Amino acid sequence: MHIEHLTLHACDLSAQRTFYAGTLGLVVLEDTPERLTVRAGTTLLTFAADPTHDAFSHVAFDIPRNRADEAKRWLESRVPVLRDSTGRDRVLPSDRWNTTNVYFDDPAGNLLEFIARHDLPNDHTEPFGPESVLHVSELGLVVPDVTLAVHDLGERFGLRPFNGQSPTFTAIGEHDGMLIVVPHGRGWIPVARPALPAPFELAFRTGTQHQVLRSEVLPRPLRSLP
Repeated sequence: MHIEHLTLHACDLSAQRTFYAGTLGLVVLEDTPERLTVRAGTTLLTFAADPTHDAFSHVAFDIPRNRADEAKRWLESRVPVLRDSTGRDRVLPSDRWNTTNVYFDDPAGNLLEFIARHDLPNDHTEPFGPESVLHVSELGLVVPDVTLAVHDLGERFGLRPFNGQSPTFTAIGEHDGMLIVVPHGRGWIPVARPALPAPFELAFRTGTQHQVLRSEVLPRPLRSLP
């Protein structure tokens, strides 16, 4: 799946504008009192003004697989890079996930991630910069029941588990785009921040089919699996 447009909420669009356009250097496409839209590679990322918003989302951006070390240094010169309880400031490839991951926050408290997927042939020769952000590749979905939600999303959108399935963490989709389905309260890597549901609208493409998923239909009414 390719994530074409992701809309989140934020209580302070000015702070988001300063961060995404200034700190990260992404191009602004829409800037009104109600909405801010930036281009993150091939994905449009919009923040809708919501003065009462107090939740956060987990969002990952793909970067070239050969620029992970440079991306970390680039980030460190601009924002605090998050560390886990052991002090590690990035996640290195493992037997299960052949990726390098670096995490950071935006002013709204969204947990962001630069992820280099080493199985994808997306090497860049240019120095790392804003144009190295390729697209939004992950959105965290926080639900009451992961197993039922994954089943429901598979029936509605044809999205299938990627790299295993469990009742506490299931990625669905493909290398180029996936949803990370977790239960309420599960700690997000690397800082164990408890997952909470947040409003969103997600437009994505699977093959030639364009689809839309909104937070208000997650989860759907629970029902027994056949």
